[in-house]
Amino acid sequence: MICFMKLLSISNLHVQSKNNIMLLSKDIKSVDELKKYFADPQKMVDHLVDLLSFFEFKRVFKILDPIKKRGFAMSQVFSLILLFPFLHHASVHALFKSGNSKLASGQKDVYYRFKNRVDIPWRRLLINFVRRFLVIVELRGQSGKPGERCLIIDDSLLGKTGKAIEFVGRLWDHVTHGSKLGLRLLLSCYYDGKSTIPVDFSIHREKGKNDQKPYGLTKKQLKGQYRKCRQADSQGCKRESETDKTKSEVGMEMIKRALGYLPVDYVLMDSWFTSGAMIQCVRGYTKQNVHLIGMMKMGNAQYSYEGKLYGADQLQRMGKRMGLMNRCRKLNASYIVMEAEYKEYPVKLFFSRFGQRGKWHLILSTDTSLGYMRLMELYQIRWTIEVLFKEGKQYLNLGGCQSKDFDAQIADTTITMIQYILLTLRKRFDDYDTRGEIFRDVGEQMQERTLHARLWDLLVAVMKIIMESFDIIIEDIDVCIARLINQDKLKGILELLSPNHKVILS
Repeated sequence: MICFMKLLSISNLHVQSKNNIMLLSKDIKSVDELKKYFADPQKMVDHLVDLLSFFEFKRVFKILDPIKKRGFAMSQVFSLILLFPFLHHASVHALFKSGNSKLASGQKDVYYRFKNRVDIPWRRLLINFVRRFLVIVELRGQSGKPGERCLIIDDSLLGKTGKAIEFVGRLWDHVTHGSKLGLRLLLSCYYDGKSTIPVDFSIHREKGKNDQKPYGLTKKQLKGQYRKCRQADSQGCKRESETDKTKSEVGMEMIKRALGYLPVDYVLMDSWFTSGAMIQCVRGYTKQNVHLIGMMKMGNAQYSYEGKLYGADQLQRMGKRMGLMNRCRKLNASYIVMEAEYKEYPVKLFFSRFGQRGKWHLILSTDTSLGYMRLMELYQIRWTIEVLFKEGKQYLNLGGCQSKDFDAQIADTTITMIQYILLTLRKRFDDYDTRGEIFRDVGEQMQERTLHARLWDLLVAVMKIIMESFDIIIEDIDVCIARLINQDKLKGILELLSPNHKVILS
């Protein structure tokens, strides 16, 4: 079998780039264009790894291999795990039960131990991929324009099936409006003007207000959960410490880390995260002039307007009485714009109501130069993180890891984020409409390659039986068959074995 590390040394991926990409496209078009890269089923893995090679694995993996001194190289193990979705395998167990197990280096325990390690700096590894992504698009002249670069913060529930999973608990699901067993994923994404990629994440649990059933579980269930002792200075211990921190606290840490290496114009968030502390975190960063745009609840928050404090409802009614209400035909919305102060920071308040009987919504911006349409254009970018959640769960098995070990949960989520970055780069180059189409097309090609490999093994076995039956001694059956192919002796057989009656082996 071809060595994965040798494949990673390939330096060029010959694909055509396109500059204009829709922010959100709901049209599903043909993805036959992808087939020109995978027309030869025998080279399917080569093409996939060729795409990965753009990230210069030796550079992004340099933090992995020094950790392990003996056995299989971590970068080699990690390379195969990245290909799981394209092989239609959701887990290590599924790989070793399939016909693709020959791709693996070592037994399945190698991969389980890899994901359970406490010393792998998964956050740094993800950041390395993010940095490399930005370098690649810049070298290809596809960098986003200043003024549209946004950092997005949001959370999502990762459903789990076992109460024995470390730190698992019952959480409120805003989609189904009920409690669900799982973990809470807090994610920060970066939109560079064309694409959205994940840059950082943390996993949380929530204790809740019921002291009799903390985390929504009984004391017996909590006692039966998996427990692991981690060294105080290990990477796993650092990620474990985040589980009981508030999402706002960890979110601000994420923002500070991201602003340290990403050019950002706006930080976008929904009403759960928008607060005075968040504004202070964003506006207090002095190395970049970054603004915050966030949804606010029409609740008890107080805003200073002309020296007096008012609630959101009061300001909205006041604006209406003052004749500040306008109409946006393009969005079929009524809106009121007012400048005020929130937590001593100058802000612009945008009250919007869609339709005649819709509820009023409030969006706050620390950039007081924005107009209503421009604000809406920027805030809609926040929706791309929802798309990431959906696509990650649907195609990349985001949250599907059922390992009891929390370190494996961190590893699996990081791998999913890196897979998403790889597909985003491919979409960026080829201007596909949906990543789902890419998964289906690539997955079918991988399955086709597997079928061809099995048929070839069957043909070799049959030829061996025939030759042994006639007492024919041949040192290398594969060399013999290759010679027969070159002489068109086996062309008819191969055409019958190949889909659409095309010869696949040469």
